[in-house]
Amino acid sequence: MPLYEYYCEPCNGVFELLRPAKDASKPQPCPQCDEDAKRTVSKQWSAFIFREGFARRLPDDGGYWHLGQKVSQPLTGTIYGLEHPEVPSSRPKYDAPSVEEIEQYEFRQEIQAEMKRETGGNIINQAVESKDTFFKARLQHTSGTRKEQAARRRAAEVERRAKQADAD
Repeated sequence: MPLYEYYCEPCNGVFELLRPAKDASKPQPCPQCDEDAKRTVSKQWSAFIFREGFARRLPDDGGYWHLGQKVSQPLTGTIYGLEHPEVPSSRPKYDAPSVEEIEQYEFRQEIQAEMKRETGGNIINQAVESKDTFFKARLQHTSGTRKEQAARRRAAEVERRAKQADAD
């Protein structure tokens, strides 16, 4: 026979009874006040119920877990990837690109767009391409100064123009 949990409203008591499944939904008399108690869904999870009716109790300190690390509160808002504010980020930390680096990136983009126009094809230099990929990652993950942000906007505009030139 299964073990069911019941709640008695008059005495605010919770108790468990071994009942046949067909009688589980029927009100049962409370052992404290003898009033009818309604069946509830058990709030305590237990992996096993032993013969004497004692549950194997799992310790619960009221905390939360996020990807195997203990945190004080659950995630409630939008997040980047699977990051939690209390768990150290696994993303690499980048320094903001300098204005000179942004200008060099703009220059490389202009040269690449010019070469595409002249040759009619896409010439890829792997070293430059990997450098630009790293630069773009740094650009995305840092905010930097106003001067750097203005230079970044210029770099994005140059990249947009280069893409338009490819489409034409």
